[in-house]
Amino acid sequence: MRILVISNNYPSNAAPTYGVFVYNLIQKFVALGHEVNVIACSNIVKGGGNTNAPNYGSENASIHYPKIITASNKWILGYNTHLIGEYFSVRAVKKTVEENRIKFDVVYAHFLVNGIIAVKALHDYGKPIYVAEGELKNINLRKKYYKAVTYHKLISKIKGFVAVSPQIKDNLIEVGIEEEKIIIKPNAVDLTKFNPKDKRRVREKLGLPLDKKLVIFVGRFVHDKGPLRVLKALEDKPGVALMFVGKGEQELTSDKIAFKGKVPTDLVPDYLSAADVFVLPTLHEGSCNAIIEAMACGLPIVSSDIPEIQFQCKPDSSILVDPMDEWKIRVAVNTILDNDDKRKEMSTNAIAYAKKFEITNRAKDILDFIS
Repeated sequence: MRILVISNNYPSNAAPTYGVFVYNLIQKFVALGHEVNVIACSNIVKGGGNTNAPNYGSENASIHYPKIITASNKWILGYNTHLIGEYFSVRAVKKTVEENRIKFDVVYAHFLVNGIIAVKALHDYGKPIYVAEGELKNINLRKKYYKAVTYHKLISKIKGFVAVSPQIKDNLIEVGIEEEKIIIKPNAVDLTKFNPKDKRRVREKLGLPLDKKLVIFVGRFVHDKGPLRVLKALEDKPGVALMFVGKGEQELTSDKIAFKGKVPTDLVPDYLSAADVFVLPTLHEGSCNAIIEAMACGLPIVSSDIPEIQFQCKPDSSILVDPMDEWKIRVAVNTILDNDDKRKEMSTNAIAYAKKFEITNRAKDILDFIS
């Protein structure tokens, strides 16, 4: 099958960690014998794209990085400036297909924003268009940009949806998608990359303390993800050091922090394996890649008692709490770190459960759905 992927969330030499979860899925599509072209529009101001060999990993699909003009998403007299970027994206997708003579049997758009672009740019080709959706807020946000009749006309031309959680499926149905057009496939992990490594060895390799329990957070440093809540919850706990993998607007400063910052994608499994527990007090998710990767590396999970996370986690390998309650975050972490037997049992359970989210199986299920 010849698959054309439309995604504005894909790695490049300028942003090698951007959209890695999309990249991993696309590589599996190719490994399963399919021909894949990816069109990843990038802001002409910010740059992006590859001028030479990709630095983010082996690339087995054909990647195209057309440059476009975008204008954020500001409301001006009832008009949202997102539609300016959409207009240029539609033009860029059309032009890229025509100039490169891309032949395709199906379109796979990552997130609804790209699904609508695919409909506008490629509907006349008569090929089925499928959309993967992973963010609740994206679905309702897109709807506001259009008149109701226009919105429903656009989404009616999408043949099927891959929702990463039951909550996403329910939201798609609420905006008018027929239930039979939706499958649920949570995000997945490459178990050949994410698996437990010798804790002492990776700590020595990364220069991390050998004599402390390590708590790791992976995600954007923003209020909704909660790194500051993690820091405040554990700042005065003795014998513990903290790792914050990511970047963002929140400032994280403490003597407790053993590591802070972005890391290359291939080093994330090492940082996870170096830790004793994973903490993410997120306020909302679609299907959290970081949690699946942490489980695959053998980490007990402390996260949020919300439906999206409940769907991903089991009680025998996680403790879910109110993500805004720093005291409950602290108690949950203490429950795991202060009981070695419990921590080891939860680790074993996490590794076993992570196998449910293996990426090759997810790729096969999605391909079966669209074929």
